[in-house]
Amino acid sequence: MWRADADRVWDHLAGDRRPRRLVVLCAVALVSVASVAFLLGLNVRLYDFAGWLVVVPGIAVAGGILGAGLVPTIGSLWLVGAWGYVFPPLVGYVTGEWAGAGRYTHPRMLGFAYGSARAELRGGVETSLDTGLVLAVVVGVLGYAVGVAARKLAARVESSP
Repeated sequence: MWRADADRVWDHLAGDRRPRRLVVLCAVALVSVASVAFLLGLNVRLYDFAGWLVVVPGIAVAGGILGAGLVPTIGSLWLVGAWGYVFPPLVGYVTGEWAGAGRYTHPRMLGFAYGSARAELRGGVETSLDTGLVLAVVVGVLGYAVGVAARKLAARVESSP
């Protein structure tokens, strides 16, 4: 009995191999496309995009529907969230093209700016670790639960006469 419960918990934490890879690959692809577009000079602001409210929870729900596992789903959400806080300031820091209110600053809810590129990057890392990880866990757990419920409901409807 205990072994069966432990297997179910492990299945929800780690997920199935193929769906797990698919969810992580989708997050990496999204971040990669955003990175290339940003490096090409396009105004990539995932946080200004109205679909952001659909994309991130959508990844979590898809993780639950596919059975990708809670840990890979939360990791994927955190990766997408951390991108906006770390990648633009990192590019500004490395290239030396940083300006206090330019495209190399990370999104802030309160609108304050750091005084240097290094401080901007450090602030982005701190924000993504402090707030971003907690947000990824909350959105990931809720979205994953919705996805699992949808998968179970679909299986129940499919199996009913």
